[in-house]
Amino acid sequence: MEIYNEIVINRPIEEVFNFLSDFANLSMWNYYVLKVSKITDGPITKGTVFHQVRKTDAQDFKIITFDFPKVVAIETLPPERYLMMRFTLIAQGDHTKVEDAWQVKIPRVVGWFAKKKIQPAVMENLQKLKALLETGKVTLQDGRIETLPVR
Repeated sequence: MEIYNEIVINRPIEEVFNFLSDFANLSMWNYYVLKVSKITDGPITKGTVFHQVRKTDAQDFKIITFDFPKVVAIETLPPERYLMMRFTLIAQGDHTKVEDAWQVKIPRVVGWFAKKKIQPAVMENLQKLKALLETGKVTLQDGRIETLPVR
């Protein structure tokens, strides 16, 4: 199953890339994610591994592409169901277009039904990301309020 969404964020590309590529920030704009921790030492780059706790499960994933400030991609690690998530960033003046593409390995029939539910939820999370980066504050779907440190 493939999922694709895009959004324009009124922030410079470097700022958006730095925030997105630190997946510890994921819980600040994705209500389904409770916490993400970096479990490898060193700077965030290709090969960095994170542990994610979601509302119903947990998994590890690693960065498979890290091309500052254009592309960052992750994939889940076994034994989890395969998911590859790729953020492609395109500068548009002082704004950044974010293309969010997912590949998930699930049976085709299940995928058809799942996509109708998942794709709009992913877009809603991207809108939360946009609000957080543009205003510094966002209220997530579950009521959590997230605030960025003062710039």
